[in-house]
Formats: sequence, structure tokens, C-alpha cells
Amino acid sequence: MIHYTNMARHAGLVGILALLTNQGAVAADDNGQYGVRGAGLVNCAIYERERQARSPIYHMIAGWMDGYITGSNQHADDTYDVTSFESTEMLAAVVSENCKKNPDTPVFAILRTLIEQASEERLRTLSEKITVTMSDRSVLLYEEVLKRVQQRLIADGHYQGTVNGEFDSATREALKRFQQSNNLKATGFPDQVTLWRLLKSDS
Repeated sequence: MIHYTNMARHAGLVGILALLTNQGAVAADDNGQYGVRGAGLVNCAIYERERQARSPIYHMIAGWMDGYITGSNQHADDTYDVTSFESTEMLAAVVSENCKKNPDTPVFAILRTLIEQASEERLRTLSEKITVTMSDRSVLLYEEVLKRVQQRLIADGHYQGTVNGEFDSATREALKRFQQSNNLKATGFPDQVTLWRLLKSDS
């Protein structure tokens, strides 16, 4: 299980990193081998150093991550988006936390494991994107993700409304109740920590 902190620590997530070198590839040669190019070859020690500095190298690696996810979406069967709600910064933080424990591991190996785990909750088909705005905060979420949020809020006893993929006042208040019950700041805003806690609580 991929570990996620700084945000995930506050969300109360626990887990351990799977053995990276034993993960299977989606597509490769007959021996299961394939070439890796670019920033993914950087090892975790370098990644951590550059992330702390927020250097151009770190931003290059983050861009490579987006490209890797796009490639995964393109070539994986029955997949529209393997990361249904996770931002690049959130994924970068997940990679960072695992890099601290595995300084000699290539960034690619950790991201690959993360994407394999995320694929269980992937979006299988195209979903409209909805802009959620509250005060000075705004986030773009798939309609399908908002439906999943409503379904989980119903299951947790916080929402009695319709599963319609709309971020209406009833959904916002239900999300606020969920946040309160989980020791999160009760804003009603679907931030990354809240979504991770709500949608990945069984992970």
C-alpha cells in the first residue's frame, strides 16, 4: 500500500509500500522488460532533494508524472483516467513519502506502483468535469467522482439526497459533517485530504 503524507498523515492513512521490483508491467517484451526514459530514471534521493528546493528539475519530474499517467490512460484497457481525483501535487507527495524510505529506488518504480493501486478506482469512461467553487477556492472534479462522494456520504450516514453528481448545498453540508466526524477542518470543500479519506478509506 502506498503511503501518503503530509496530507495523508492528517487524513489518518496508513499503509506500506509494496515490493516495487516485483510489480508486473502492463505492456513489455516477452520477458516482461521495457525501456524507461526521461525523468522517471531519477532516483528517490535526488527527487527528494529537488522537491525540497522546488527546483526546475522537480517540476520537470512532476511534468513527467503527468505524461506517464496520460500514457497509462491511453494504453490501459477499460480506462479513461486512472487517477480519478488525485492532483499532480498529491501524487508527488505520495511519491515523496515513499522515496524517504527508498532513496535508491527510481521514481518510476514508485509511481508505477501507485498507479497500479489507483487503477482499482479508475474512471472507466469519459465523465463531465464540474467546477466546484467556494469562497476563494476552486477545484475541477469529474461528475462521476462527485457521484462517488455522494454515495460514500450516504453509506456513512451524512447525506440523504440524490446521487446526481452535482455539488449542491446538501452535498456541501454532508461533506462538512463528514469532515467534522473525521477531525478535518469542516469547510464543506472537497479538498484532496477529504476526498482521499472519503473515497479511499478502505484502501
